[in-house]
Amino acid sequence: MKRRATKQLIITLIFLFILSGFGFLVYYLNQPDPSCSDGIQNQSEEEIDCGGPCQPCQLVYVKDIEVLWAKAMASQDDFYDLIAQIKNPNPNYGSGQVSYQFEFYDSQDNLISQSTGSTFILPNQTKHLLKIKVASPRPIGQLRLSFNEIEWQKIEDYEPPQLFIQQKEYRLLSSQELGFSQVRGILINKTNFNFDNISLDILLLDSSRQLLAINTTEVRALSSGQERDFVATWFKEITGQVTLVEIEAETNIFDPNNFLSPEKGEPEKFQEY
Repeated sequence: MKRRATKQLIITLIFLFILSGFGFLVYYLNQPDPSCSDGIQNQSEEEIDCGGPCQPCQLVYVKDIEVLWAKAMASQDDFYDLIAQIKNPNPNYGSGQVSYQFEFYDSQDNLISQSTGSTFILPNQTKHLLKIKVASPRPIGQLRLSFNEIEWQKIEDYEPPQLFIQQKEYRLLSSQELGFSQVRGILINKTNFNFDNISLDILLLDSSRQLLAINTTEVRALSSGQERDFVATWFKEITGQVTLVEIEAETNIFDPNNFLSPEKGEPEKFQEY
């Protein structure tokens, strides 16, 4: 009896071994080829689905641009000035071509319209995004900002461009001058490069740091070590007492045409930045 039970156990084990072998063979023959989206660290990947034959792991784990806040400011008639503060949390990745979309909503959260555009963002940069005099058929109650797919570029040992503002001044214009008020200042390029285009975003605030008005202008062909006067004018009366002026100077270091060679007047290579 005992011998018979032992024989049955052996037969059962052999059957289970054959069955498991057959199951493994079916799985092996039908398993999908390794890919960069299979959730498995294979094919010489550094981490799961990145590195090796897949995208670099740093690029896979690049964080999205953050929208800190967005605001629509009534300009005149049916026009608004749009502003948002955005942040790139990636220390070594930026993009020279960032497509965005402002969406306008009324007080009942109904979509009114939208306005698209493009900008750039540098590694680890927090900046303001401005659009001046955008038409809206109805009053804007809420403004939302979103981004399309971004092509990120990596910069090793990134340091931001050294662009400085000095002697900035806000003043009301006289009745003999065209406009309501004006901001003046001096832009200084302390980098080792000659930039073709530097944009200046200007914010006017009161003593409580409440935003009163915005404007934008640009400086063209500013050489290394050079300084340049700039002016921005408001043609509509600004409600409130302006006590603070904030000016952001930025330039697109991802655009090779933005680097001017002093010898030949040709663009310098971005890789040399």
